[in-house]
Amino acid sequence: MEILRQKLVNFLDNQLKNSHRKTFILGLSGGLDSAVVLALCSLVKNSNTKAFILPTNSSNSKNLDDALEVANKFKVPTKIINISPIIKAYDENLPPFRLGNLAARVRMSVLYDKSEEFSGVVVGTGNLSERLLGYSTIYGDSACAFNPIGEIFKSELFNFAKFLEIPKSIIDKAPSADLVPNQTDEADLGYSYEVLDSVLKAWYDDGLSFDELKDKFEPNLLNLVENRVKKNSFKLQMPPIAMIRSNSARNSIF
Repeated sequence: MEILRQKLVNFLDNQLKNSHRKTFILGLSGGLDSAVVLALCSLVKNSNTKAFILPTNSSNSKNLDDALEVANKFKVPTKIINISPIIKAYDENLPPFRLGNLAARVRMSVLYDKSEEFSGVVVGTGNLSERLLGYSTIYGDSACAFNPIGEIFKSELFNFAKFLEIPKSIIDKAPSADLVPNQTDEADLGYSYEVLDSVLKAWYDDGLSFDELKDKFEPNLLNLVENRVKKNSFKLQMPPIAMIRSNSARNSIF
């Protein structure tokens, strides 16, 4: 765990130096992922971290308490900005899925504006399970300058969070994006992260095809993971550009 921590702290340090800025900007939800990233950012020497808590009127107050607790533990300054007025100005009566995506994109818009205000850089807080399953909002919570935990499965983050001494209340509660009332990740995905990650690890880490996994996992689980991975793979790529110019400088740029 110490090796992993140091590797991620070094990653953050290098990325911040390459950005020519000195401040990490991140959204703090009160959940596990952002708490881990907050802890890592706080360990980078000669840097600043600013965390923004961006609830809506329907957000769980427990998450606000947990966000403040972890920020206080790692001595990171925070600011609370309720984004409901922004959502209301557009349309507060959207169906839950669209409302959740809108809230995620509003949050990221606020974070990028704050990065400009404080000459900072937005740090991602999405884990590998979410990335592979496409369980994120494109240009919302998936948007960032760099991400220290994007290669760590969600099921692996729990022990790492204990090592980092993240408050127990955050580690023990059910994962939730808290974008709409009473939402949980497990209810959205149909399985726990431990179960989903068992399939993802066999495919991603062990290099087995989904066909090769048919005898190892029950069909509904395997089909769900395979369909989500294939359907959402576009979220892991930059938007395709129609290349119509002959330009020898292109390779040096891209």
